[in-house]
Amino acid sequence: MKNTFKEDNIIIWSLVERNVKIFLKDKMGVFFSLLAPLIVLGLYVLFLGDVQMQSIESAFKDIPIDNKLLKNFVDNWMLAGVISVACVTVSFSAQEIVVKDREKGVLADMLCAPVKRYLLSIGYYISNVIITLTICTIVLAIAFVYMAISGWTMSAGEVFMSFGLLVMSVFSSSAIISLICKIVKTSAQHSAIVGIISAAIGFFMGAYMPISIFPKAIQYVTLFIPATYSAGLFRELFMRGALEKIEEVIPQAGAKLEESFSMQLDFFGKTIAAKEMAWIFFVYSALIIVIWMAIEIATLAKHKSADRKTTDDKTN
Repeated sequence: MKNTFKEDNIIIWSLVERNVKIFLKDKMGVFFSLLAPLIVLGLYVLFLGDVQMQSIESAFKDIPIDNKLLKNFVDNWMLAGVISVACVTVSFSAQEIVVKDREKGVLADMLCAPVKRYLLSIGYYISNVIITLTICTIVLAIAFVYMAISGWTMSAGEVFMSFGLLVMSVFSSSAIISLICKIVKTSAQHSAIVGIISAAIGFFMGAYMPISIFPKAIQYVTLFIPATYSAGLFRELFMRGALEKIEEVIPQAGAKLEESFSMQLDFFGKTIAAKEMAWIFFVYSALIIVIWMAIEIATLAKHKSADRKTTDDKTN
């Protein structure tokens, strides 16, 4: 007997509720998922911020400009990087639930039940999105508090657009990570991949240092990472207000700072700004979700074929 649409929704949201409760039950796991991006922010405030400030101050040493304004610009660059990296790293942590279910055989038990296989995938995906979005929203709120204390330069519209971009980034990251973790069979493998990705992704996105200082070959590699465009859009929203105030004092400094701090990207020889990055990120995100859905449909068809063959063999 086929499940109705209402029954399918009950199955999906029951799985989502179960996964979220499992994640929240691990208090230390929740704590460290939130702590990871905040540690990066703390390291910047204590150490890396001074290095960036010395670099930008040396560029403007002969020009009278408010150092607090320069610090706001550099601070917002780092905050944008922290938020964009969190969308990836937190999603990886949340994906541990499905990895553990696969390792312990819980997923196999679920697949033995009269439940459509793709409903389980949708349930895991939605729970990943909810967990990641909740934690990243807290990180975003902390970033706004830091900006309010150090010097606010964003408009109300940019604040709302930041949350919209956060939602889109989480959906995109969760889809990518769901695909990557399909090949992960054990918690040990998952931990190893999280360690590698967490260490590398911040550099490839330009979160810890501007992409413009990388060799051209590396810059072109970063163009194939959707999170690069997410980080670029966060930088545009976070840094534009401070940049405009700097341009009021030094009009010719705007283009140079945009390039130096990766507010613009070199797209195979063509310079692209926020509008182009938004379109590319949207296309990348849509493509990733379509690929994820196609793989789920193909997996479902494969299992149906295998089940049909088994039934025919038994009948014969």
